[in-house]
Amino acid sequence: MNIWLYGLLVAVVGMTIVFFALVLLIAVISVMAAAFGMFKGKKKAQPAPAPAPAAPAPAAAAEPEGDEDEIAAVIAAAVAMMETEGNGLRVRSVRRIGQNAPAWNAAGRREYLGTRY
Repeated sequence: MNIWLYGLLVAVVGMTIVFFALVLLIAVISVMAAAFGMFKGKKKAQPAPAPAPAAPAPAAAAEPEGDEDEIAAVIAAAVAMMETEGNGLRVRSVRRIGQNAPAWNAAGRREYLGTRY
């Protein structure tokens, strides 16, 4: 057998094996996603009815700094409202980050949070 023909045969057989292995891998991942999706769907409870709009707060009670617990509650409520499909974003703790963080740190934080929405 010619060496070029043998090389072509080996290449075609190798590409065929890789192609079928990738198709098998896609099928396995799809089955796993469907299986885990069934468990995720069972966890969801009935959506809570929308709360009645709150009465407007008096303007004289505005604080310049604000209460830390209240700010944390507002952040958690905003994240909960944004979560429509369950992107896995949870508020674990809230703490102020000083302005002394390097620019690359702030840019990385913005990029990470931007990919989560």
